[in-house]
Amino acid sequence: MPVAKVYVPAATLTPDQRRDIVKGIHEVINSVEQRPGAAQTYVLISEVASGDWGSAGSVYLPRD
Repeated sequence: MPVAKVYVPAATLTPDQRRDIVKGIHEVINSVEQRPGAAQTYVLISEVASGDWGSAGSVYLPRD
């Protein structure tokens, strides 16, 4: 059973967005592996604290 890890800046996702990420990743993995829809895929969403996240050479800091 696959495990997908997703890292996001802290406090950026709503519960609905989290559900959509889990559902989308599950569907993609099952499609690529050609597994039945009920096959288990675990998705771990980890929040990263402000200042510990970066992209394109810049540190992520949330807007006030």
